Amino acid sequence: MSINSTQSGMSGMSGMSGMSGMSGMSGMSGMSGMGGIATDAYLIASDAIRDPWNLPEPGVEPPHIIADQASNLGRWSPRVRASTILTDLLARLSFKGNESEGAISIWFQHDHPHGGLDHAPHPSYSKLAKLSRPNEEVFRSQLEYVRNYADQRSERTAEILAQVGYPTEFFASVVPLNAVTNTHTLQLISLVQKFASHVVLRTKHSLACRRPDIYSAQIQPIIPTPGHGTLPSGHATEAFTVATVFGALLDDTIMSFQQSPSIKALLLSVAERIAVNRTVAGVHFPADSTAGAALGTTLGNYLLQLASGQSGDIDAVEFIGNNATGDFDKSVIALGDADSDPVVKWGTSEVHGEPDNLFRWLWLKAKSEWEEAPAAGGSNG
Repeated sequence: MSINSTQSGMSGMSGMSGMSGMSGMSGMSGMSGMGGIATDAYLIASDAIRDPWNLPEPGVEPPHIIADQASNLGRWSPRVRASTILTDLLARLSFKGNESEGAISIWFQHDHPHGGLDHAPHPSYSKLAKLSRPNEEVFRSQLEYVRNYADQRSERTAEILAQVGYPTEFFASVVPLNAVTNTHTLQLISLVQKFASHVVLRTKHSLACRRPDIYSAQIQPIIPTPGHGTLPSGHATEAFTVATVFGALLDDTIMSFQQSPSIKALLLSVAERIAVNRTVAGVHFPADSTAGAALGTTLGNYLLQLASGQSGDIDAVEFIGNNATGDFDKSVIALGDADSDPVVKWGTSEVHGEPDNLFRWLWLKAKSEWEEAPAAGGSNG
């Protein structure tokens, strides 16, 4: 999974460093060395200009910032902002594992304020996703797909290696992303990837599924096998979450003009290829991608409802591992209703999208960056 190789820094977009707190400006981090000014010279100059020492007059000091406001996010650095929003998103989720079933359910909460800060919150929970792991027979049968996909390694190796980390560059091949003009969009994509990474790692822990090379030494992956379970695929989960959220971000902007295929379809195709490449590499079964695509799309729809700032319904989904016997195809995100379908609707849940939730703040900032954006392949000059 991508978090395995990029946890330190998580910039994801190595060539477009604006994503992780404008890491391209790393030379300014802490103004290290104060721009080459010797410490002694700095201290002498500082002492010379601040004497005599006087406290500010009472009543003229800066007023307090209004507490607990989403708008305060604009005051913080991108890294702190991302951590704050991510913590808020993860705090809304609850995970229930079941040892005997080899399954996990994921729920999101609604807070019902009661009393002041000294009173515990009283949340209620709604369905988000349920996943059960395939039996050993399904995994063994899926080895045939993994072996057959290996024939594509010669043509896909460069992609696979480039996608070991967060593969944001591949979404940028569809939509023009610039580290200066799309700062908040890149921050949004980075946040979405991290959110999906945390959710999928917790899910993998409960399902505890072995990788393909454990079932057969002949798989011989062409990249190091990640140090966590195989299902769901982290790359598939992250990629489909990004494709869902990014595609919706471009609605009603200059990028939403009529195209065939549409930008949304292309973004989903990027996500599908990222997922399949992990099977080509030998580190995932197709079933892992099926579960990841279903989970990622659901997480994306949940985030979009928060971004709306309104209450609305989303489909909760269920991945039935024992039905995941076939190859992976992105059409799985259209929920099935047959007894043999691997992904089905688990229920309908209402998301309370508060107008001032933290994720919505970043969404609106990213949205505003596309109001005057040039169309792909076009010219405004």
